[in-house]
Amino acid sequence: MNVILRKTGNSTVITIPNKIKETLGAEIGEEIEFVTSGNNVIIRKAEPKFDFDRELEKAMNQYDELLKELVDR
Repeated sequence: MNVILRKTGNSTVITIPNKIKETLGAEIGEEIEFVTSGNNVIIRKAEPKFDFDRELEKAMNQYDELLKELVDR
């Protein structure tokens, strides 16, 4: 499967075909990483990084009603 390199601003971009995205199990917004070995490049899903602010926001949203009830006590 071949893709064409394109120029966008100061970057060179490639398009990841849907078949490859599905094989990776990747979703829009997820990070992927490029690992080089000689002339070969491996594309894989990046290991998730812990994002404290994002996790805190998720917890706050999940327990919003409960937290409001605790404040009222």
